[in-house]
Amino acid sequence: MGGGATSGVGQARRLQIAVSGEPVRKAVYLLALAALAVAGCHLDTLLSGGSGGGAPPRVATGALRAAAVTSGSNPPAGYTMTLDSSQPTSIGIPAGSHRAALGSVPDNCNVSGDNPRTVKVPANDTGRTTFSVACTPPATQLAFTIQPPTTVTALSDTFQVEVTAEDSSGSLVPSFTGDVTVAIGTDGSIAKNAQLRGTTHASLVNGIATFPNLSIDQTGVAYTLKASVPRLTDATSRAFNVIAVP
Repeated sequence: MGGGATSGVGQARRLQIAVSGEPVRKAVYLLALAALAVAGCHLDTLLSGGSGGGAPPRVATGALRAAAVTSGSNPPAGYTMTLDSSQPTSIGIPAGSHRAALGSVPDNCNVSGDNPRTVKVPANDTGRTTFSVACTPPATQLAFTIQPPTTVTALSDTFQVEVTAEDSSGSLVPSFTGDVTVAIGTDGSIAKNAQLRGTTHASLVNGIATFPNLSIDQTGVAYTLKASVPRLTDATSRAFNVIAVP
């Protein structure tokens, strides 16, 4: 296990959390109450704010122990944790309520409960929070789950297709999000310049994108459609024909 903290005035506290073991348990990090090697009187002064000489009082500080426990398959290599998106950095964490967020969670994993969540940091003590993460196999490809009809009429007929995000075994991955584009894959027209009309862009909702009103402007045989989204393998529909208005 290993990790580090990024600090600087006006920056978020960010921790790298690495994976170890099966079932996977993420490394646990502790933001120190203060530099423990410092003499006790200095620590007492820091916590009580009694610095003397008219200096402004210091805020009592505490610590936070954060952990992430992952179940399922295909877990990520690690997470990040951010404590307050704009909290200034100092020695220790100011006692009180903070917002802790687990980051770098991949599309195939879901965090149980609130994320970000409110955590309590007690003065001169350690607060604790654990994120539970469940992972499934990641999406690898698109597939047409509603195919175009085998025959449509040029321009006068509209048809619907449906595209889903699937894992390598063909199961739906509802957590995958993205904007899917549908286009002509194989142009069956004589001039090879047919146009696909209607809604050709749609967002995946629960892993499914629907295109309700497609049409093609030229007749032809053995047309196909192609669906694409970043990060996944494209899908190709079955072949279909476009005929003239009877």
